[in-house]
Amino acid sequence: MHMTVTGRNLDLTPALKEYLADKLLRAQKHFDYPLEVVALLSVAKNPSIANSQTAEITIQVNGTTIRGQESSENMYAAIDLVADKVERQLRKYKTKYWTHLDEKRLKLANEEAGSAVTEDDSDTAVMKALTLDEIKPKIVRSKKFPLKPMMPEEAAAHMDLLGHDFFMFINFESGHVNTVYHRRDGNYGLIEPDA
Repeated sequence: MHMTVTGRNLDLTPALKEYLADKLLRAQKHFDYPLEVVALLSVAKNPSIANSQTAEITIQVNGTTIRGQESSENMYAAIDLVADKVERQLRKYKTKYWTHLDEKRLKLANEEAGSAVTEDDSDTAVMKALTLDEIKPKIVRSKKFPLKPMMPEEAAAHMDLLGHDFFMFINFESGHVNTVYHRRDGNYGLIEPDA
């Protein structure tokens, strides 16, 4: 594993780095090549924030970004939480990725064998496909609504009035579709397209 660790408002001790590396080794066991890991450990200086110590992990896997962020009152607990989260995400990614590859390999093998698929093989393939369909998340609801031009602050107010976690709108200044959302720290975030 290749790991880059950065500390913000925190003294990065060798013990802390070693603890982080040990926790992330569990995630590495799912892959037979070294993962590229970027970690940011930070402490919020605001005394009103209860869970002021945050561990953020970013891993690039085959062009896919796996990211986890957790906060706690103590950095070691935050590292435990984020390491568990990232390991679950990597396991889920590998399961989906390899299952997809296995389906392609099975299809290629059947085509190369002259499409000589026995009844048992087709039953197995159908059962496997049904099982995979049950696991995959589906779009269960679709909603259309008119986007109105407004300022980001006004969009944030609308979002709060509706009780939603995010709100899409047309930015009055740029004319582009933007999204405001609630951040974990209690503030708002704004997502804008790259011009």
